[in-house]
Amino acid sequence: MFNAVTMVGRLTRDAELGHIPNDKQTPRLRFTLAVDRDYEVNGETPTDFWPVEILGEYGVRLAPHLSKGRLILVSGAAHINSHKDGDGAYHTFPFVDGRSIRFLEKKPEWLREQQD
Repeated sequence: MFNAVTMVGRLTRDAELGHIPNDKQTPRLRFTLAVDRDYEVNGETPTDFWPVEILGEYGVRLAPHLSKGRLILVSGAAHINSHKDGDGAYHTFPFVDGRSIRFLEKKPEWLREQQD
């Protein structure tokens, strides 16, 4: 079996660094990546919003650099979490388990000024 995902898009907001629930030892970086589809509908390009998670120290090192609007390439694997609610209905939640990030442009000048 082979599970590989590569996508290019912009962060919808600053990445959030936290920990895995019930495991305060493992850092978890989370963000949403806006990815345009490769076709148009009525002159508009549809956009998908993919949740991305990066576990461990790699995410800790990336966190300060992943800010709203940054154009990045994410490589990783697609996963689907599911849970059963109180009414017995199952809900699924797809996300990307990010393993590698590439920055595709320099930080915008306004962002560099804010972080200095």
